[in-house]
Amino acid sequence: MTETNLHKSGIGPARRGVNRRSALALLGLGSAAACAPTSEPIANTAEASQGTFAHGVASGDPDATSVILWTRVSPSQDRAAPIPVAWEIDTDPDFSNPRTAQTSASPQRDYCVKVEASGLEPGTPYFFRFRTGTDISPIGRTRTLPSGQTDRARFAVVSCSNWEHGFFNVYDLIAKHADQRQYDALIHLGDYYYEYGAQVYDTPNPPEGRVHEPAHEIVSLADYRQRHAQYRSDPNLQAATAALPLIALWDDHETANDSWRGGAENHDASEGAWEARLGAALRAYWEWMPVRDPQLGGRNSHWQRYQFGDLLTLVAIETRLTARAEPFVLETHVEEITADPDAFKANQLGDPSREMLGQDQQDFIVDTFAQSKADGVRWRMLANQVILGRTQTPDFTPYIDPVATENIAKDWPGVYDFLELSKYNLPMYPDSWDGYPAARERFFDALDERGVNDVLTVTGDAHEFWAIDLTKADGRKMGAEFVTSSVSSKTLTAYLGDGTADHNLLLTKENPDVKYYNAQKNGYLELEVRPTRTEVTMWSVNAVNTRDYSAFKSAGFTVTPRKFSGAESLRIGRPRGLNAMQRALFAGIG
Repeated sequence: MTETNLHKSGIGPARRGVNRRSALALLGLGSAAACAPTSEPIANTAEASQGTFAHGVASGDPDATSVILWTRVSPSQDRAAPIPVAWEIDTDPDFSNPRTAQTSASPQRDYCVKVEASGLEPGTPYFFRFRTGTDISPIGRTRTLPSGQTDRARFAVVSCSNWEHGFFNVYDLIAKHADQRQYDALIHLGDYYYEYGAQVYDTPNPPEGRVHEPAHEIVSLADYRQRHAQYRSDPNLQAATAALPLIALWDDHETANDSWRGGAENHDASEGAWEARLGAALRAYWEWMPVRDPQLGGRNSHWQRYQFGDLLTLVAIETRLTARAEPFVLETHVEEITADPDAFKANQLGDPSREMLGQDQQDFIVDTFAQSKADGVRWRMLANQVILGRTQTPDFTPYIDPVATENIAKDWPGVYDFLELSKYNLPMYPDSWDGYPAARERFFDALDERGVNDVLTVTGDAHEFWAIDLTKADGRKMGAEFVTSSVSSKTLTAYLGDGTADHNLLLTKENPDVKYYNAQKNGYLELEVRPTRTEVTMWSVNAVNTRDYSAFKSAGFTVTPRKFSGAESLRIGRPRGLNAMQRALFAGIG
C-alpha cells in the first residue's frame, strides 16, 4: 500500500520522512460524523511470552490431514550448534496421549522451528506445544480443514498491522472471539509488518514502547529478522496466532512499499540490489511465518488452494512479486492526463501488457474454481491483497477550502495536482487492480468463459471497510468483494476526524459498484459461510492508541446467490446494524 490512504492515489507527497496531512482535510464539507454504536469497554490484558519461547507459538497452512506448527527458541547465548526441540500435538488440552517428535532450532534459520504435523483427522481441533530441556512453550490451538459434507466455515480476516501506529487491539479481540465465535482460521491478507524505519511513516509520536526496531529502514536479512522478532513480541499477535491456524498472504510491506516484479517504490540504488533485498525479506518470512516452505523455490509458489469440504474452495493469491508491472505514479503524468485523460486511460493505464497475476497463476485460479464448481462445491472465495473492484476518484474540486489547501501545500505542493486530477475519475489507488484494468478484464473473462461468476473476494491493504460488486466492463456481474480495515495502520480518521463520514458518503455516491464504504475505524472482517448464504460482519475497535478499547459491529451483510444475465453471481444485501446517522449516510445504497 502506498503509505497512507489518500496518497495511495499515487499523486501524494514524496516518500520517507514527510509528516503529511490528508488531502481531504481541505474539503469544505460539513461534520456529518457517523457515531459508533454503543459498546462495552474491553480490557486488553494479554501478556507476552517470556524466556525460552518468548515469541510464542503459531500454526498455519492447514489442510484436511496436516498443519504447520511454529515457534522460536531464544538461545541463552550465541551458539552455532542446533538446539534440540520436541513438539507434541493432541486432541486433549492436557496432552494425555500426545504424538511427539523431535526437531531442532538452528542459527541458520534464526532459531525458528517449523514442522508439519501430518496424519491428522479432518475437521478436528488440536492442541500443540514445544519443549527444549525443561522449558515448555505456551499451548497453541489449531484445527484441520473439514472434508465431505460441511455446513459451516467461519473466518476472521485481517490486514495491515503497523507497530508504530498503535496497539494490536484487533488481534486481542480476535483471540477473545476465537472460542466464542468458533473461527476455523485467521486469514491475514498482508502487511503483517512494515519495513519503514523508526518514526518515518506518519508516526512522529508513536505510543510508548511502539518504536520500530531497528531504527533504520530494514534492508538486510538481519534487519528483517529483527523486525519479525519485534512484531512477534506483541502479546496480542501471540494470542491470536496461538488460538487459530493462520492462512497468510504477503502484500508489499513484507518486502518494501509498492513492490512489483522488478523493484519497489520504497527501494533505491543506495539500498543495494533489489534481488538481494527481496531474497533477505523472503528468507526471513519463510523462517518466521507458520507457512509451508515453497516447493519450487522462491516467490512463484505462493498461491494455494484450501478446501473446506463441499462448502468452500478458498484460493490465496500473490499479486506483488511474481508478475505485477510497475505501478503508475500519477503525479508524473499530470500533463498527459490533463491534455487527454481518455487517451491516458486507454493507452497507458489500459496497456494490455501490464500484468498483475501472470498467466500461470491466472490459470491456476481459474482451473481451481472451475473444478470446484463442477464438483458441486457451493462457494468460491479469493483471498486477495489489493482492491479488485472499481473505485474511482470523485471530483473533489467543488469542495475545496482555499485556506486549508494553501496550508497543506506548505507540506505537500502536489496537493494542487491531486485536486486537478480528481476531476478525471482516475483510480483511487493505482497500485490496486484499478491500476491494471486490462489484467482485471482478462481475469474476469477467463472466469466467465469457465462459468465462474460467483467469486466471493476478501481483500486487505486499504485500511478501510468496503463492500463492492465485482463487475466486468460490459456490466456482467462476477461476484462480491469485502475489504477489511486495518489492525492498527492509520485510517482516514487520523487525517480527517469528523469529516471522514462525509468522505465516506461522497465516495459511495460517486462509485456505482460500491455498496458500502467506511474509512473510520480499525477492525477486521468476520465471514460465516453457510450452504445458502454468507454472513459478513465488520468488527471495529474504537481506539488503538491505548491498550484498553471498545469493540462494536460497524455493519453486517448477507451475501446470497442471484441470477444475473443468465449466470449465477452474488448479491450483497443492504448493510445491517447501522445507527440513525449511518442509515442517513448510506440511504442511497442499493
